[in-house]
Amino acid sequence: MSPRARFLVDPGARRFARFASTAVALTGIPYLWVLCDLWTGGIDPLRSEPYYSNFYDLQARALFAGHLFVRPGLLGIEAFVHGGRQYTYFGLFPSLLRMPVVTLTHSLDGRLTAPSMLLAWIVTAIFSSLLVWRVRVLARGNAALGRAEAASLGVLIASITGGSVLVYLAASPWVYDEDIAWSVALTIASVFGLLGFLERPGLARSILAGALVLATALDRAPAAYGCELAAILIAVWLCLARSERHNRRWSLAALAIGLVPLVAAGLVNTAKFGSPIALPMASQVWTSINAHRRQFLAANGGRAFSPGFLPSTLVAYFRPTGLHFGTVFPFITLPTTPPTAVAGAFLDLTYPTASVPASMPLLFGLGCWGTVVSFRRRPAGRLHLIRLPAVGAAAACSGALVWGYIADRYLGDFLPFLALAASVGIVDIWRRLEGRSIRVRRGSLACLAAVGLFGVAANVGLATTPSPVTWTRAQTVNFVKFQNEISNLTGHTLASTIVRADRLPNYAPAGELFDIGNCSGLYLSSGYSFRDIPDEQYEHWTFLPVEQGPSIVHRIKIIFEPALAGKRHLFLVLGVGRSAILARAARVRPGGEVTIGFAESDPHVFQPGHARTPGTVRVPLYLNLLTVRIGAAYNAVLVADGALDQLSLAIGGRTYVTGPFTPGGPLQLGGAGAARGVPFASESLQTTAMPSSTSLCRSLVKG
Repeated sequence: MSPRARFLVDPGARRFARFASTAVALTGIPYLWVLCDLWTGGIDPLRSEPYYSNFYDLQARALFAGHLFVRPGLLGIEAFVHGGRQYTYFGLFPSLLRMPVVTLTHSLDGRLTAPSMLLAWIVTAIFSSLLVWRVRVLARGNAALGRAEAASLGVLIASITGGSVLVYLAASPWVYDEDIAWSVALTIASVFGLLGFLERPGLARSILAGALVLATALDRAPAAYGCELAAILIAVWLCLARSERHNRRWSLAALAIGLVPLVAAGLVNTAKFGSPIALPMASQVWTSINAHRRQFLAANGGRAFSPGFLPSTLVAYFRPTGLHFGTVFPFITLPTTPPTAVAGAFLDLTYPTASVPASMPLLFGLGCWGTVVSFRRRPAGRLHLIRLPAVGAAAACSGALVWGYIADRYLGDFLPFLALAASVGIVDIWRRLEGRSIRVRRGSLACLAAVGLFGVAANVGLATTPSPVTWTRAQTVNFVKFQNEISNLTGHTLASTIVRADRLPNYAPAGELFDIGNCSGLYLSSGYSFRDIPDEQYEHWTFLPVEQGPSIVHRIKIIFEPALAGKRHLFLVLGVGRSAILARAARVRPGGEVTIGFAESDPHVFQPGHARTPGTVRVPLYLNLLTVRIGAAYNAVLVADGALDQLSLAIGGRTYVTGPFTPGGPLQLGGAGAARGVPFASESLQTTAMPSSTSLCRSLVKG
């Protein structure tokens, strides 16, 4: 009887499948809300963040053209320049998934991240469940599965899908979090495949394991190196194993599982950067314009990865106090300040980051137990087979630990190892509980469920913590309003957190609300520090606008004229104060359609060491191109906020440019007030003040 047939007729396997499916379904509710809504006010399966959601689409179109480079400017500060061309360092796998869609339409460019992340979550759920069951079979064979044990296995799976960093990743559907989401999914799948091959080598299992490791290698290098290392170790073990000599012939297959993906990824990396493994940080556009990045590389011998970062990263990712508990909703949040360097390390960037033990306590606790069990002298059953895949999964964590950049999303690098080790831990616990009283077994289940439930609550709280850059104004407003309603019910009024000031500081701990100019504007601090990024500090990116008065927000109607089709150089769209929003016709199509890209110029003086001079066009941070029809009217919203020192333009609900804002003059339409030396063309615009109020601010101040 085949393994699949045995699984279908095994009552324990069917019981496990029911509990696992229930766990995934229950955790899918908060996950889908975070991914598709998260205070936006409506469910959107294609929700995307305004920043950097289209890199994989751009790379997919480059693949269709037969190359890997992307047209200059489209990748912004994330571009790597090699041989005069620009490349993204993100892997090919998510781009390959997009190719069937992008070949049919341009309308979904930049909007496929959320569906891709949902697919990654489903893959994680499926292979995590299969991995848990495979571990149990290795440890306990055909031992009967009781309801309490089956429920506890469901709790473990719920902790992976809903009580882990995966929920936090879903809060920001952009390329960075999609990259980690697929890394988690493919690494767990690869560990499952490698363990299956090690359990019973064969052609089908070798092909499956090889395909999964190859997919991992085409997604993210640090995770792939761990999987490739595990495959090579398996090849050595099979070759040297004396007890199972008949499996030696599969050592070459195991070696191929490790080496073929390594070579394939190396060829891709060589095509991009001229080296099979190097990531030339000095050639990134961001390095050329950010003084702190250059200082970081200089201080570390030109390397962004170093064992010298271990004290800092270990403290950040494994300290027991890696959460913040507050009296206002969501009660459990990221720490209010970023982690600091340890032992004199010079770090690149650090953001408020939770720790593994604090945010994923069940996975961490069971993982510690499972690690000890796996590597003791005589583990139960065939658990000794866990060791080599566990070594590979642990090696996959090294990327986060030796990278001089600390952020919460990198907790995903630890999740595959935790999933494997925690599976061993929970199976061993129930092996030890065999024959104990019902009361003891139910009590154990209750304890596991309580810790698992805390992990789910903590990660939903982390996901709903406001984040600069990725959160829209609507999200921030809806969040603070809900926060105020909950605060009124609990008696801890939100009004107690308000700071009244004439202007925003450069930094404030997360959660503080600022009333600027007697409710001219209300702003929420995220706790993110931008002290090493002059542009973002100038624009007070630490703060999220909750309410902005009518003098700040304007509704604009833009009608693009026929002259636009002939403008391949920058022209002025509008000026406000001493700042200007510029555009360029990037592509002209038959039928009166023009694709345009935006930029922004501002005369403010940057901090010393910044690469650009005042008044030059900045590297755009919103990289979505806009396709318009000549003569058609488009509704836009202009925000010129003197408290944030920030200017932005959104068209059709999507933000296309943001940058510094220097007050000093009225709104001027295209055709007047262009920056010196910047060519422009005139457009027809109509402007009106956008109705807005600061009623929430006033109600909080009165309260």
